[in-house]
Amino acid sequence: MRLPLSLGAWGSDAFAATLQAEVASLGPGALPLDGLSGTGYADDQALAITLIEARDTGDVIEARLGGFFTEILAGCSCGDEPTCRPVYGEVAVTVHKGTAEAQFALRGELLAFSG
Repeated sequence: MRLPLSLGAWGSDAFAATLQAEVASLGPGALPLDGLSGTGYADDQALAITLIEARDTGDVIEARLGGFFTEILAGCSCGDEPTCRPVYGEVAVTVHKGTAEAQFALRGELLAFSG
């Protein structure tokens, strides 16, 4: 994955908004949102992302993102309707300055909220 728009916005007031939008546009399954319950899966199509921190470490930009998404729990309700619950997690992203290539890693555990 590449984040060329975010790399181009680095150092400007537009960086946070650009990074949030570009990561959100990567599409379902792009972020490592594993670690959910055994029967759940991430519905990250309505992913809400916020930038927690970012820093320049020379060859790369390191950032920490927080994100809310929905976990869908199959087989946890009456009938065929799945149960959904909101989940929060943090993801580390490293953007290489020379190529704009990005690596993502889940930081800690995902926190699920019951309704």
